Amino acid sequence: MNTVDANRSHNWFVRAAAVIGDLSNPFYGEERQRDVWNEASAVALQVLIWLHLLTATAVAWIVGAGALPYVYALLAMIGIAGWIAILYSWSLGVHVEERKRLSPRRLAPALVLAVLLAAGMLRAQTGHVFGDWSAVAGMITGVAAVLAVFTTARWYARRRAGASAS
Repeated sequence: MNTVDANRSHNWFVRAAAVIGDLSNPFYGEERQRDVWNEASAVALQVLIWLHLLTATAVAWIVGAGALPYVYALLAMIGIAGWIAILYSWSLGVHVEERKRLSPRRLAPALVLAVLLAAGMLRAQTGHVFGDWSAVAGMITGVAAVLAVFTTARWYARRRAGASAS
């Protein structure tokens, strides 16, 4: 028994995700197996995110400018995978971006790693950690754009949650 009957869903995204995830496999019929696999998949996604970030940071510092296209590719891969997980859960009415789920113990190392990655990328591009003004301005613009996307997503999620509660 699946959580979602993808064949009956009117949402193309849910149907496509069910095919990609092989959610009609008989393996998912047993509840404990399904729960353990879902937890294992969540752990694996987090491990992949951390490994991609660590690799991107190391490559930016060690290899330098020649590695930047690969750093961007690694960041794009983890961004796409993360957004697919969020969009799939949103499609099924589950909102994972609630503030109470964010632990400072988990956010602090991620923030440190993000700062090291940004500094490594800036150093690789300009030869200096603080670089020239245009590189710093570009990074500030990028951070502002990411924060705007997250703020908009939170606002939209709260609005949806408020509309569904009414």
